[in-house]
Amino acid sequence: MNIVKYIFWLVAFLMGVIVAYVVPEETMSIGAKFIFVGAWGAVLGFVFYTVCKRQIESIENDFNEVLNRPQPKVTQFVPIHQQEEKKPDLPPGAIPAAQALKQSVPVSVKQLDVAAFKVGFPLESWNAFKLAIIRNRPFTEVIDAMQKLLPELFPDASGVLYMYGGVQTELSQIFRFGPNVISDETVLPAECASFNTGDIVVTDYSSPEVSSGCTHLHHRPKGLAICAPVEGLEEHFGILTIQVDKLPETETKEYWQAKVSIVSAAFGLYVANQDLNMRFEQHSIRDVLTGLFNRRYMEESLNREITAAMRHKSPIGIVMLYPDAIPAVQNSQGRHAVEQLFWELGQRLPSYIRGEDIPCRYSDDVFCVIMPGADLSITRDRAERIRNEISQLQIAYGEGILATTLSMGVAVMPTHAKDAGSLIYTAEASLQMAMQAGGNRVVMGDAVMR
Repeated sequence: MNIVKYIFWLVAFLMGVIVAYVVPEETMSIGAKFIFVGAWGAVLGFVFYTVCKRQIESIENDFNEVLNRPQPKVTQFVPIHQQEEKKPDLPPGAIPAAQALKQSVPVSVKQLDVAAFKVGFPLESWNAFKLAIIRNRPFTEVIDAMQKLLPELFPDASGVLYMYGGVQTELSQIFRFGPNVISDETVLPAECASFNTGDIVVTDYSSPEVSSGCTHLHHRPKGLAICAPVEGLEEHFGILTIQVDKLPETETKEYWQAKVSIVSAAFGLYVANQDLNMRFEQHSIRDVLTGLFNRRYMEESLNREITAAMRHKSPIGIVMLYPDAIPAVQNSQGRHAVEQLFWELGQRLPSYIRGEDIPCRYSDDVFCVIMPGADLSITRDRAERIRNEISQLQIAYGEGILATTLSMGVAVMPTHAKDAGSLIYTAEASLQMAMQAGGNRVVMGDAVMR
């Protein structure tokens, strides 16, 4: 019973950590968040300790009272004639009462508690899984700990962990365990009733009427099956499915349901936290409108690439882009149309460059592309390709069309600059010259140097 309370304490603590994480810094500073998490853990720990201590003291007092209860005196009879004691007839395999009494040695409460844990709950594997979640370890480490925990937590059972892959229309198998194959490697969310209900679904195939709705378990519709959604912060990430032909004699269906619930809830909170971290990281380096990298990331990347270029004595190019149609679109169709144009450029620009190139939104109206390893000739050719592709772009917007040409400035290190600051300055100056010359052209840094 204590381990169940401990798991609920862990879940409550994780909920407090996530609440502190999602509260914006304007409302609660980072220092205040750490203080809140520490206080929250201390309060929960004190409550857990107090409840468990009272329960153990109560059980030990009752047990000791029974052991220390005075036994009635037994009158001893001395037989007059020594006769051979006649043993009663016992069924095969039965133990005489006297022998059974000798074997019934009192066991302390703590011994009983530990024995129960060893049978029903693998503390060592659970502790490794719990620590991996609390310490926010990488996903692979948590999965490895989970793969070790589940076979020990559910003896003689088979199971599958499903999670969404690249699309939200199907669930892919992350891992499976146990002696039997119970489901396919890829299933549809609608094939599992837990996805539709948002709650644990238990299917007892020994019942004459089975209508759980978990059609993905067609490989082994036998014994008992438990499906639990992997959820966190009102988002659905996957499904944990457990199937066993026969439950252990010392455990019940409700106990297995509770174990599945605890594992899926803890893992769901971990995945939700990982998802929040990934979104926060993406928002910190990405422009919200275009999806391209923002200026802060552009400056960090440029410094990093220039350091690598100087170490390997390789060139690095940078291209600045300005859509010439911005003023006309702003005046005729409004700012929303300009933002639509920016979004379209952000979606198409990565397809015109290499995978190692870094497309960014440099300012409100200017884009840039960092091109590691590109010399003057290569950078100019790529800039001309981008200009030509965008000039042919026709975007439907309402009843009209959005179209634009590009003014572009190009600078290359070491031809035009020796460091990041002079490289950006030369590219910006080249862009200004292209705009002043009427747009729809590429101006090289050579013009600035002259």
